[in-house]
Amino acid sequence: MVINSWTRLTVSLFYILLIANTPVYAQVKKDDPKTEVPEVGQEVFRSIMQFYEYDRSIPLDSRIVSDETYQGASKQKIVFRGVYNSHVPSLLIVPKDSLVAHSVVLIVDGYGGSKDGWVDDESFSLGGLVTKALLKSGFAVMICDAVYHGERNFENEFSGPPHPFDYPNTGRQMIIQTAVEYRRAMDYLGTRRDIDTTRIGMMGISMGGFITFALSSIDPRIKSSIAGLTPILKEFKYQPIASSTFASRIQTNSFLMFVGSTDPYYTVREAHQLFDRIPAKVKDFVEYNSGHHVTKEYVEMVANWFSRNLKR
Repeated sequence: MVINSWTRLTVSLFYILLIANTPVYAQVKKDDPKTEVPEVGQEVFRSIMQFYEYDRSIPLDSRIVSDETYQGASKQKIVFRGVYNSHVPSLLIVPKDSLVAHSVVLIVDGYGGSKDGWVDDESFSLGGLVTKALLKSGFAVMICDAVYHGERNFENEFSGPPHPFDYPNTGRQMIIQTAVEYRRAMDYLGTRRDIDTTRIGMMGISMGGFITFALSSIDPRIKSSIAGLTPILKEFKYQPIASSTFASRIQTNSFLMFVGSTDPYYTVREAHQLFDRIPAKVKDFVEYNSGHHVTKEYVEMVANWFSRNLKR
């Protein structure tokens, strides 16, 4: 297993939490019927936020590797510098139409996925169908390969990404670093004339849901979000990435959660409890009769959600 400099950050967080001298999770009344999903106090949250910060003076060193046509749109493969000297392969797909600058949706895939799954109609995420629907609605789409995923599997000795449940420390670091690199992706979008950075949306599936919850509460550039099939993690070791850490601090104007009724990674009751904490002005909760996988119905839902809430 590759051990990188994020290990030092994990140790630092441990001591920060000790020094904070605040309860790790907010206390709940014993007679409260909804005590399953934990919360963090404000001091702990401020400590966790530091792990999602980065040095903005680091050059992006971005370059367009290729430019092809996809569904009548421009599909560019772009590489930019992430953090800790990483290089992030990504796809930016922009409609070819009369608009000068397009609203954009950042997409974060689940564990084991990659940017290429979002131009594949039969991937786990049905990503090609979602991308086509967003392009048809006039949105640009950007997807990055997560740490250890896709073209970045060499970062873990070509053995595939570590599963957060099997390797919680490395998995946690993988998710945090990927989140920071999506912040760098937004920096890159700010250099493009064909992107309207006042209208940035984000959607994450499964592991990508962790990142969507985190960045929707930390980065004010995101205006509307969708988090789907996001596992609800309760153990202390997952606190820096858990959706419950961020739900009550969401800053986006609109937020949609969708879940599977038989998903083994949470109960519908837990998901509702999490959803109730989200303070977004516009929010919605959608339940599908499914497990930990998407259904074709969600494709139209995604396009409609961003059409209503991101083009304003």
